[in-house]
Amino acid sequence: MKYIVNFLRVIVGVFFIFSGFVKAIDPVGFSYKLEEYFSPQIFNIGFLHDMALPQATFLSIFEILLGVLLLLGIFRKFTVWALLLMILFFSFLTFYSAYFNKVTDCGCFGDFMKLEPWTSFWKDIILLVLILVILLGIKHIKPFTRNRSLNITALAVAVLICGWISYMGIKKQPIIDFRAYAVGKNIPEGMKSAEELGKEPPQFRVTYTMKNKETGEITKITDQEYLEDDKWYREGTPWELQVDLTETKKISSGYEPPIHDFILDCEEGDMTDVYMEEPKLVFFVMPFADKVSTESVNQLNQLYNELITKDVKVIGLSNGDVAGTDFQICFVDQITLKTMLRTNPGIMTLKTGTVVGKFHNNPLPTTEEILETMN
Repeated sequence: MKYIVNFLRVIVGVFFIFSGFVKAIDPVGFSYKLEEYFSPQIFNIGFLHDMALPQATFLSIFEILLGVLLLLGIFRKFTVWALLLMILFFSFLTFYSAYFNKVTDCGCFGDFMKLEPWTSFWKDIILLVLILVILLGIKHIKPFTRNRSLNITALAVAVLICGWISYMGIKKQPIIDFRAYAVGKNIPEGMKSAEELGKEPPQFRVTYTMKNKETGEITKITDQEYLEDDKWYREGTPWELQVDLTETKKISSGYEPPIHDFILDCEEGDMTDVYMEEPKLVFFVMPFADKVSTESVNQLNQLYNELITKDVKVIGLSNGDVAGTDFQICFVDQITLKTMLRTNPGIMTLKTGTVVGKFHNNPLPTTEEILETMN
């Protein structure tokens, strides 16, 4: 039992450190995931919505520290019970996501890895079993070293590193970018479908709910059954499709493009393909149009007027109108904008569709810094 507990302690500790790390480097991204859970469509916990970022930061750092404590073997009762409560909480969330198909990605590993809802749930169940075994053999957990000062120093260093990692993710840029819009990624390549790449796409089953207007009978059929029998849709049929009850369920996984919903809706129409061919392109990214300050707009205008003299194409990407801009605004899905950059506003530079630079607004870059990324 002693060897089993100590082996599992290393496995669980490393897992929690890694899981917390990939979220701690991007607390803003993790906060967006918490906002999904707090939304009216899921748990409807409005008062927690505005505290999503502090919660995301705390949870990711706390997860790392629990893993560190488990490896160090100190504060063992607090650590193991905290791990048990945390995994029970995560198990509830992942089960809810999987069973009700509400949140298709739990955000367990940030943008590093996307897990299917049921995969996330069974992962948590395995961890739950491992933690219960550790709890049963808690007496076998001994400190890595009996030097108390060394243990406390190691814990303090872990806290400082976690704080720095999260600070960089909030005030600057994540120290490691796992997103599909990371520097070096080509956006058109990331948008290619499974068919274009010769890969197997995911398979879905669509279930329709049909109601007979004459008898009141209700029945469920698949989309294939619907198409194969015209009694469901021919003229004069008593059967009526209950659109709001249509269900879509993934029945097999496959390749899904990492970039989707990237459409530049400009005055001229969809300009996505056109701008992806630009040799030097700068995006002023504004995920929250109503929160862009006048000062930021003035700074962006200045950058715009300087950049266009250098033969650089500049456009703004936003989820709504932004007052006072000298540059053209193209409308983009807000989730896409929040994925591209974790700042409002932020700047992204591209060369023929490939991301070559990303800048936070703390502070906004100079024209020279922007041009340097495209040389």
